[in-house]
Amino acid sequence: MHKRSSRDNRAELQHLQGEDRLQAAVRIMHEGRDLDLVRTAIGILGEAESPALRDDLIAKYQWCHAQAVRRDGGGYIRAAIVRALRPVSDPADGALFQLAMSTYEIDGAMELCGDLRAVGLLAMNDIDPELAANWAARLMLDPQVTFSGDPANTAIRLLASHGNLAPIFGMVSWGTGRSDVLAEGLRNLTDLHADLLPLLIERYGESEDEQVILGLFELLLGHATRDTWREWMETWFRITTVMDLYGIVAMQVVGSRSEVLITMLQELREMESDRLRLQMLDQALLLA
Repeated sequence: MHKRSSRDNRAELQHLQGEDRLQAAVRIMHEGRDLDLVRTAIGILGEAESPALRDDLIAKYQWCHAQAVRRDGGGYIRAAIVRALRPVSDPADGALFQLAMSTYEIDGAMELCGDLRAVGLLAMNDIDPELAANWAARLMLDPQVTFSGDPANTAIRLLASHGNLAPIFGMVSWGTGRSDVLAEGLRNLTDLHADLLPLLIERYGESEDEQVILGLFELLLGHATRDTWREWMETWFRITTVMDLYGIVAMQVVGSRSEVLITMLQELREMESDRLRLQMLDQALLLA
């Protein structure tokens, strides 16, 4: 029998319809060696949202897991499978999703399976939100360095969607973690008790880390008490040396639609003499 090339397989997926296309996708998932094509086939199976495809998807996951580095280095196929399983998942899949959240593969200084752990967390949330929240608290503090910041960023967003802010506050209040994760934590605390905000201002108010500053302003501008931070914000605009963010933050202030804070920018503009700062304030205030 003639062995199908990747081009042949891709053409099949493009031109076949209905059950024939699904059967071709199952075959390509099991037999294909082109990673992108295999993931495309798995995506087609996921779009079908058919419980009849569960066994094939799970079998492929188990095949990859048995020799993970050789068969699915980085967990890309397994992550695609978990995504495909989500629409048809049930409590029986909990063990597989926890396996996904427990999977690591180290390559030098980097860990490669952050996406797999993140999608495993989201899938677990579909079937057992309480258990997923506990996993999220763990993955938010994952010490392994990944390219994307996941699963920590996904864990933060999941906890925030639950209204479970205590673990997020605990992490960011001590400032332990990479900048993008701390920023994600800050921007997801807009419902935090107002009494806790001063701790975060004290921790990050003088930061020169651009991601952290943006996260802090997103928190303050999204919080119910935003107008009470007028004085602190005005001081930040006066003394900051992080000029790459000056205009961006001014735009965020205008975007908040707070009359108190927009007035603060207008008054700041009247007293400002630096040409660059004036230009950025004018650009922001055009949108007010």
